[in-house]
Amino acid sequence: MKILGITGGMGMGKSTVSSIFRRYGFPVYDADAAVHNLQKPHGKALPLIAKKIPLAIKNGEFERSYVRKLIAEKPEYICVMENIMLPLIAKERNLFLGRCRARGIAWCVLDVPLLFEKNINRICDKTLVVSAPPSIQKWRILQRNKVTWAQAQRFIKCQMPDIQKRKLADIVIKTGLSRWETFRQVKRVIDKMKAET
Repeated sequence: MKILGITGGMGMGKSTVSSIFRRYGFPVYDADAAVHNLQKPHGKALPLIAKKIPLAIKNGEFERSYVRKLIAEKPEYICVMENIMLPLIAKERNLFLGRCRARGIAWCVLDVPLLFEKNINRICDKTLVVSAPPSIQKWRILQRNKVTWAQAQRFIKCQMPDIQKRKLADIVIKTGLSRWETFRQVKRVIDKMKAET
């Protein structure tokens, strides 16, 4: 089984690209979705978060907005959250890969924001970076209404710069044009992957 690792910064269009792979039948592990699942009410991460950041859990629910503000004020809490979440996410990812191998899947996809930062690219046969111009990235982030631009910039600074990711990647998908152009680029990658199986 071969693994394609997909990554990209906030607002780059990573979810859109991953959805195209999913539409064409590729199993996709979504690290962001895994995080939300682990942090949902009664999620596996909640007791661990409560031990380190008690105010992050209120009435059995994860207070995401509180943690965002906390990290914005005290960036060291990024490491606290990563130390809690990354081992849990790795376990979920390994379960996903095990299921794909058991099904005899030719190619599967890992959608991971910190693919290069956490060396997950080492288990991938190919890596793909989703990239867009800074102005479009900012516009997309602000459209979500979940974080302010100042908060987003702090998160972006904690990640590897886009230019560095593009240098490390085997494939770069540029999403700054139209959805059709994004689809066309991804379809070309899919056709090559299918040709290799």
